[in-house]
Amino acid sequence: MIGGNQLVYQSCGFCSLNNITNPLRNWSYSIKSSIAQQKFKEALLIYTHNRINGSSVMGVVPLVLKACAALSLLSLGKALHAESVKSRFDYNVMVGTALLDMYGKCGEIRSARKVFDYMPERNVITWNAMVGGYMKSGDVKTAFLLFENMSEKTIVTWNEMIYGYARNGDIVMARRFFDRVKDELRNVVTWSVIVDGYAGNGDMDAAKELFEMMPRRNFYVWSSMISGYFKKGDVKSAKGIFDRMTTKSLVNWNSLICGYTQNGLCEEALEAFIKMQDEGLEPDEVTVVSVLSACAQLAVLEVGKDVHEMIIRKGIELNQYVLNGLVDMYAKCGDLRNAKLIFEGMKVKNAAAWNSLIAGFANHGHCAEAINFFERMDSSGVKPNDITFLSVLSACAHAGFVEEGLEIFSRMEKYALTPSIKHYGCLVDLLGRAGRLKEACDLIKGMPVTPNKTVLGALLGACWVHSDTDVVEKLLKEVRKSNCSSDSRDDAHYVILSNIYAAAERWEKAERMRFALSDKRSQKTPGCSVVMLDRPETSMQVLPEKTSKT
Repeated sequence: MIGGNQLVYQSCGFCSLNNITNPLRNWSYSIKSSIAQQKFKEALLIYTHNRINGSSVMGVVPLVLKACAALSLLSLGKALHAESVKSRFDYNVMVGTALLDMYGKCGEIRSARKVFDYMPERNVITWNAMVGGYMKSGDVKTAFLLFENMSEKTIVTWNEMIYGYARNGDIVMARRFFDRVKDELRNVVTWSVIVDGYAGNGDMDAAKELFEMMPRRNFYVWSSMISGYFKKGDVKSAKGIFDRMTTKSLVNWNSLICGYTQNGLCEEALEAFIKMQDEGLEPDEVTVVSVLSACAQLAVLEVGKDVHEMIIRKGIELNQYVLNGLVDMYAKCGDLRNAKLIFEGMKVKNAAAWNSLIAGFANHGHCAEAINFFERMDSSGVKPNDITFLSVLSACAHAGFVEEGLEIFSRMEKYALTPSIKHYGCLVDLLGRAGRLKEACDLIKGMPVTPNKTVLGALLGACWVHSDTDVVEKLLKEVRKSNCSSDSRDDAHYVILSNIYAAAERWEKAERMRFALSDKRSQKTPGCSVVMLDRPETSMQVLPEKTSKT
């Protein structure tokens, strides 16, 4: 049964110390083993509870710093740096390299450079870490200067440059460096990095050309191609690449499931999820985040609960992304009780978690609660973003909280956020629903962005509700301009105008609006309903039936 305190408690506990305490004699080996399995939190817990004094600690410091870099734990990394200085470990080339790598990956490039400059001894790994740090920070010029000054360059050095340029959007320079690498020096990583660079920058033709030239391929490059096609919306090509693989790893299945979800093919994502398990692969955190998103989009609460129970049963780590996915799934499916229970139990609540909860309460008619959560977010130190304000302004509009909505809208300036047309649309809707049509009209005229059909339609709809033809007359030119400048054939505004005039018994103008529709040879867009067919009450082995349109 989902929703009990026991399950929520399990959902919010990240890692139990009892689970990582083991009888291994060599605790440094335990740390090394945990990092090899990318269990960085376990490695840090082992270090914390087994730390000893003396020179024997030096051997694990680089490993612990690697865990800090992977988790972006800058404060702990600084503490280890201070401890290394006190013990004079920082003079060791391995410790120094691990320190500057940690600072570089945590975005502290100045601190990384200080470590680099004061190191009495450097090796090629040290130089590579410094080049990678500059590339990660976006300082490609300094990275290039370091590269040119290196007396020794390995294939890792070349890969860092290619990857850095590609990640910073300069695929031309990335290709130049790739072409400079001798054929016998290129390895599968070199090829994968440049293919991924093209795929990440949307040039799938160039990515495919190099992909087909590769002497051998790894799982990573297959996933790069699959994800690249999905990002372009080319689902067929993405599935074609996936089907070409003779052996598929979890990474490849994750790319397929995530791609389906991002393209709105959520039923296909759930089908792939089940097939992946049928082939003997166990899901991880990345898998369940995509599956929870698919459940949220389909609003299939029972399937989402099955996934939640599976997460607990299989011991999948409840990291920030998984917890956010659970909150989002429950909120979108209307199970606000469970959404709130998981949210309140989270140790770290980021903007995504707040947004999911606020939007969930707003979309399901609990507008006062949505606004209360927004106020809590505002005072918690987490910065609201564009999505936050859209959700809370929509809540204000539906609840009729006009003054609150206007005041909340004014706070966007406080967070240096520029209102988009969607935010103005919410404000127009807010004023229109309250019958403050003149203020809404003045707002549209004073907007720094051109009003679109949605904004104008919101006000026209309010005019219809309040039978106000005076505002309609003022907006008629705006509506015509919008329709003429748009490629869309949606002429709902003419229908609304005709209905407004008809309600006011101004038959001549109502008829004129109908003639305008006829002159444009337009047709009213037919409506449709989407109905989810009933399905048996079973476990994850049953998917929702395909939707039908009536």
